[in-house]
Formats: sequence, C-alpha cells, structure tokens
Amino acid sequence: MDIIENIKKRSTELTRKQYMVAKYMIDHPDEMAYITLKELSQNIGVTEITILNTCASLGYEGFTQIKYEFRKDIIQKQKTDVLDDSSVYTEKVSKYEHDNREKVLSEIGDEEVKAITDYWQNIDLKKYFEAADLILNSKQIFICGRGISWTMAEYMKNRLSSCEVLGITVNTELNDDVYGMLNSLTEESLLIPISFPDYYFMTTKVTERARMQNAKILAITDRLDTAVAQCADLTLTAPTMTRVFLNTLTSPMLMLNLLTSAIKLKQGKTELNEN
Repeated sequence: MDIIENIKKRSTELTRKQYMVAKYMIDHPDEMAYITLKELSQNIGVTEITILNTCASLGYEGFTQIKYEFRKDIIQKQKTDVLDDSSVYTEKVSKYEHDNREKVLSEIGDEEVKAITDYWQNIDLKKYFEAADLILNSKQIFICGRGISWTMAEYMKNRLSSCEVLGITVNTELNDDVYGMLNSLTEESLLIPISFPDYYFMTTKVTERARMQNAKILAITDRLDTAVAQCADLTLTAPTMTRVFLNTLTSPMLMLNLLTSAIKLKQGKTELNEN
C-alpha cells in the first residue's frame, strides 16, 4: 500500500485538525517530499505538535519517515514514467541491429557528431558571457543535480575551481544536502540546476524553492521547455539524446568547457593550467 492510500484509509480515525494535516499531505504529495516541519505548520495553520501527532496516528514513526515515504513513492512513479516512454529511453539495442554491430556503432558515432555540430551551429555565445557574469557576480554558488546531472555538477565544480570560483555541489538525492542548501540560499546566491532526462523531480523542486527565495538561477538542461528552465533567469541548453543510453554528455561537456572559458576570458585569465 502506498502512502496516499494509507493516509486515506486511516483518515477516518483522525481528529479535525489532524484531518486537515492529512488532507494537505494528500493534496500536495510532491511538496511533502521536501517541505520542513515548520513550513508545513505555517502552510496549514496548525502546530508542529499536531503534525507529529498526525504522523503517529497514521502509523509512522515521525515526520522524517512521512517525507521518506512520499519521496520513495514519487521516485517510483518517476521511474515508471521514464521506462514506459520508449521515445525517450531504450534499455537495449534492437535485436535486428546485432547482425552488423560495427555499422550500428558507426551510426551512433555519426549521430553524436551531428548532435554536437547542430549544437555548435545554433549556439548563442552572448548567453555564455551572460552566464559568466551571473557566476562572477554571485557571492554563493550552488550546483545541483542527480545521476548523470550530478556527474556534470562535479565536473563543473572542478572547472570553476580552476577559475578560482567556489562552487558547492548538491546531490538532490540526498536530503541533508538539499535542506542544507535551502537554508543557505539568499538573494545573493546563484543556483545552477543541471537537469537532463529523466528530469529528477527533486532538482525541479529545489529550483522552484530557490525561485521563491529570490535566488538567481542559471539552468543547464537539454530544452527550453523543461521545468528548471521555466524558473531560470538564464538557461543554457545542449542536446543529450542518444540511441542506447538515456543521455550522452558530448554536447554538455562542450557547453561547460565554453562556459568556463568565457569566465576565464571575463577574468582576463587565459593562461594554460593542468585543470
């Protein structure tokens, strides 16, 4: 039984105020994955003790377990959505293509070349210098992502370090990372959400919260219509579609190289280094 079903089943046993809490949980499942106890108390207009008592009445050890169950439920639904969409993700190479593997591999290489060529031919270099300004003018920089996007976040942190710019990476799969960052965001902060398919929901939620807290946002994604792009002050896009895997990093790696090169040029630092 998932958490929504469990709450609905037990809601008849709750007091009036506890029922208010339970109904809010049912109506806002995505929010329940990251909201703090204090924020939930303020949103509903009940005490924190009432929320904790509601958790106990619903059969959970505490508020943290409730959030964990919501998070687990949403992640499972996200995975199902991605794996059911064959236009986005293919787990295996089709059987008929195994007859000529070298031909298939050559085609995959050609597709990579075409993707990066199209990216380069349609690039707006002014945006990269605008992004460089955003980074250089920010007192605090957070770079967040999950999965392959987390790999890119770590790479970007390394590149920024070579520009003498401090970037703090946040793995959006880790609650402690997320909550620590959200508590530190100010109007002088810059959030750089990196979001490629399967567009991890928590990266989106973190970006939306950063927008509410008036932080600047530089989104790195594959399309302008993604959720993180809708929240951003500036968005840089690079194609990631590939035949076999969920994403290819060929174009995104070029993107980050160009961005950090733009930072170096803005700084007047173009000397070679080992990074």
